[in-house]
Parts: sequence; C-alpha cells; structure tokens
Amino acid sequence: MSEANHTPVLLDEVIRYLDPKPGQWIVDCTLNGGGHASAVAATGAQVLGIEWDPTIAAAFPKNHPELLGKVTVVNDTYTNLERICAEHSVVPDGILFDLGLSSLHYETSGRGFSFLRDEPLDMRFNPETNPLTAGRIVNEWPVEDLERILVEYGEEQFAGQIAAAVALARRTAPLRTTTDLVTIIESAVPAWYQHRKLHCATKTFQALRVAVNTELENVAQGVAAAIRVLKPGGRLLVISFQGAEDKIVREMFKTAAKNGVARWVTRSTVRPTWSEITKNPRSRSAKLKIIERL
Repeated sequence: MSEANHTPVLLDEVIRYLDPKPGQWIVDCTLNGGGHASAVAATGAQVLGIEWDPTIAAAFPKNHPELLGKVTVVNDTYTNLERICAEHSVVPDGILFDLGLSSLHYETSGRGFSFLRDEPLDMRFNPETNPLTAGRIVNEWPVEDLERILVEYGEEQFAGQIAAAVALARRTAPLRTTTDLVTIIESAVPAWYQHRKLHCATKTFQALRVAVNTELENVAQGVAAAIRVLKPGGRLLVISFQGAEDKIVREMFKTAAKNGVARWVTRSTVRPTWSEITKNPRSRSAKLKIIERL
C-alpha cells in the first residue's frame, strides 16, 4: 500500500506537547503512514508503533528503511495496548492516538472507504480478523438497526429515509459496491442535500465504517488502557475528528483529572491553524486533547 499523499495533522503541536527526548519511549497507537512516528523518532526517542491494518503495517519498514531500529511496528489493535507494552517491556513516556482515517485507506486500500471510488463495500481496517463488512450491514441488518447507526455514528438527518431506501433496494438485488450505495443515498435525500459542500454520502459512509470497526468502543478501551500504562509525568495526546469520539475522550479525561489520576495539560482543545487547514483540508475537523499522568 503506497503512502502517497499521507499528511499527519497537527504535527508541530504533537511534537510540542509530547516533548519527546532521546532514550524515551513513545507509543503511536495509530501508526498509519508514520508521519507522527517519523517526527518523534527524529528527536531521538524510540517509537512503538501500533497499526491494525496488516497491509499498512507490513509496508511501513519497506517505506521507511531509515527508521529501522527507531520504530518498532506491531500489527495489532490498540485495544490490546497493555499486552503490547508488556510484551515489548515498554513503559511509555508518551502516548499518541490519531483517530482520523488514513489517506491510505481512502486512496489505495480498495476497501470502499471512499464514496468517490467504485469499490466493494468492505470498510474493514483488518480484513484478517474482522468478519463484519459494510456490505453485510447494508444487506442483512434490520432497517431499524441501520437507521440507528446512521443517527448515532453519522448524525445523519435523513437516516430514516436512507435506511428505508436501502431496505427497499436490497429486496431486488444486494448492494455490492460503493457506487450502488451512493446511488441509493442520492435517491433518498432531497435535491438540495445533494448539492451542499459536504457530499450527501459522507455521514452514511462514516457511520458504516464506525460500525464495521467498532471504533467508539475501541476508543474507550484504548484510552483507558493508555491512562493505565502511561508513566507518571508522561503525556497522553488524542486527536479526534468525530463528535462522538471527541466526547468519549473529553469525558474520560475529565474523569481521570477528577480522580487525581491525571491533570489537564491544557483545558482548551488544540485545533489546526488556518495555514495547516489551507495546506491539508482534511485537518479542518481535527481536535487535540492532552493530559499528563500523575
């Protein structure tokens, strides 16, 4: 999987708040193309990089031979963070989560993450361990469950109409590709909704991806594990892009601070500068929160 066009978000802010130093261990829980990990390694710190997608994990050493011995790649889910750290004898000085979907998934995975490409309705980060696909959801789930995830995970205002249209269409033939699904969405929503700046399929595709990969449950498990394994004085940084993810992180950080387990490094949410947004429009919804383990 090529890593062309992968641009890490809030890179300067991540390095400033992590403040990695030579000899320290930083865990990058969402390695992706390695933009953050490369910058951390350049400071002299060691990086333990966790990547759930087996294709991205396998490609990383080939794409970054200069990081051999500096970045240790583990193909696993960050929900297993405690076990991973134990197996590698790492007590992290800092931990980073970048919860945004990698450009690699949109552009080169071929798994249907983008509504701009005609691809199978898959959307799995790890096809080797996850049997649930977006195709199974749209073709097999009850219409009530489909509507629920569109509301809860996508905040889709036309969830009922889209779910009903999917249920009607699949009676004739299964929905197999992203193009099939986009066509159904366009038939279900008003014309004005199709001509907004935000594509009318965006929220549906987001909701399906979140459901396929149990993303919200994973975030809660991963952040809880990170707080437990982090070294006292170490910092936990989480970049989120969805409202539901951001809410989970905010509440978990508030609880950790209230219980005297951690302290806020900054109570303000750190957002990308206008300069970064103009260079990388995908960064516009990024929100960074930081706590320090006590």
